[in-house]
Amino acid sequence: MLSVRNIAALGFMTFAMYLGAGNLIFPPFLGYQAGEHLLEGMSGFLLSGVGLPALALIMVALVQGSDNLTAVLPRPLATSFWIMVFIVIGPAFVIPRAITVAYQFSFAPFVGDAALIPFSILFCLATVLFSLYPGKLVDTLGKWLTPALLSILVVMAVVAWWFPAGAMGEATGPYVSGAFAEGITQGYMTMDALGSIGFGWVIFRAIQSMGVSCPKATAKYTLMAAVMYASAMALVYVSLAYIGATSVSFSTEFTNGGEILTAFTTHHFGVFGTMLLGVVMVLACLTTAIGVTTAGSEFYSRTFHKVSYRGSVWVTMLVAALVANIGLDQLLAITLPAVVALHPVAIALLMIAPLRRVLATSGVLATVATALVFGGMDALHILGSMPEAMDAVLSRELPLYGYYAGWIVPTVAVLAVSGLLGLLSGQRVSDAVAER
Repeated sequence: MLSVRNIAALGFMTFAMYLGAGNLIFPPFLGYQAGEHLLEGMSGFLLSGVGLPALALIMVALVQGSDNLTAVLPRPLATSFWIMVFIVIGPAFVIPRAITVAYQFSFAPFVGDAALIPFSILFCLATVLFSLYPGKLVDTLGKWLTPALLSILVVMAVVAWWFPAGAMGEATGPYVSGAFAEGITQGYMTMDALGSIGFGWVIFRAIQSMGVSCPKATAKYTLMAAVMYASAMALVYVSLAYIGATSVSFSTEFTNGGEILTAFTTHHFGVFGTMLLGVVMVLACLTTAIGVTTAGSEFYSRTFHKVSYRGSVWVTMLVAALVANIGLDQLLAITLPAVVALHPVAIALLMIAPLRRVLATSGVLATVATALVFGGMDALHILGSMPEAMDAVLSRELPLYGYYAGWIVPTVAVLAVSGLLGLLSGQRVSDAVAER
């Protein structure tokens, strides 16, 4: 049985892996646009931006491991899915973006782009140093880095609530008449549910490293970590959104949450505020980079016998550093659609997991394929690459297409029909696959 201190550290570790730069930038801009409709907008954002990832972690706990989510798929498809996930949330997307965003808010305000290369090297070496010892990840993130990050965020939250920059502004754009729906859309766009199934590899390994081997106990502690993550993240999101909602008094037209946080910290703390925000961003990006590097390396070392964990860590960070410095914009144009398309597949697998004893293999494949096809359409919509004629038809005929979630209704329909056919026919996913 884990001590209260270890349970708290596990929860902090989980929270830290999710809290990347994007999670800090989204809420202030939402608050800035929602203004007087902040409550409705944040309710929707928390429902999808925190509730969905937490639900994903809970499902990972119930099936006793992220790898069991894809046990319903043929092994080659399952392996391909995980490879794609860990490429896009690792060296091809999340980590390079973390490097550049951390630099943008720390050293760039003082020296411009001149120090990006040495910063990237130091950032990657720090990530490697912490990632090489996954058994100590709870100590690294849960007992040291996360408390430091949370302490700074608490200071910012207290200042924001006690000394707001001004009154809330008026709602703008879609928040005028549809704040709740827009909040749900923005929360969904964090794509944290995709991170949840990847982080499940890390959380289970961390719990086992603390001496817990019973599957039921492991699931219980994962559930506790999910609750702690959701509670802490919700408080951070609400505070950051409030900063944005009360930022109209700066008399500046903001275009993103980073500008809002910069104005807030500069207003209250002066030049020290710029440095404070830089520390927050570096810590947030570092903890996320450690999480995804550890998760990917854990997968590769367990799946491919010739791949070592340590070797995977070094290769991941080497590729990430190169991408961050020589080809991030071009690669983001390629990988962003992949991230958007994989997210519905990940959620579809979460929906399939509790029904895998009912579904036939054909039903599983049909559901996943539907999520992938319609998720791809949503990706084209988000990127503005959908042909105008097709876009008009889908906007009119496909439910939730306007909210970038057109995959939901077709996928749920196929899953329901597949489940019904499975019950009527008596066919099931084979025990060998379901228990793989």
